[in-house]
Amino acid sequence: MTSEEVIIAVIDALEAVDLRFMVVGSVATNFYGIPRSTRDADFVIQAAPPLAALVEHLGTNLRLSAQASFEGVTGTLRHRIEARGTPFTVELFELSDDAHDVSRFSRRRRVSLFGRHVFVATAEDTVVTKLRWAMQPGREKDVDDVRSVIAVQGDGLDWAYVKEWCSQHGTSALLEKIRKSVES
Repeated sequence: MTSEEVIIAVIDALEAVDLRFMVVGSVATNFYGIPRSTRDADFVIQAAPPLAALVEHLGTNLRLSAQASFEGVTGTLRHRIEARGTPFTVELFELSDDAHDVSRFSRRRRVSLFGRHVFVATAEDTVVTKLRWAMQPGREKDVDDVRSVIAVQGDGLDWAYVKEWCSQHGTSALLEKIRKSVES
């Protein structure tokens, strides 16, 4: 399976079990910014999935890990789906009660992606989230992703919204550093 086929299969399975979700991470970044290769796709799901039903709809090429794990960067539970015969994975992050996570889920946009109509985090929320992740050691790709989205979206971003969340998360200085590098 190609990475696109894996993503489509997961979208179809989530929709088949009526689980509310949004696409986030590198796939959202690729939608709003300059596309880059990725080894995974991230989704935020509103509640823990009915695992048996989801497994049934994933088919034989995708395997859902039997147990969720706590994910430190996002502070939520993560379910991992592996695609047989490929290193590509999908991570399903349960929606947390973090104020920004709740806000970004309520602001998600319905877009056409891989021939499906799906919800994707907004460009602004992609920037805010990537900035939060970039504060963790070894997350330079998140800085690059923020730069990519800003380079493509520029003045189309709701900067007041982005700056408000960055102020709350302590990422304002990093945002300004990235913005200056894009303007150079």
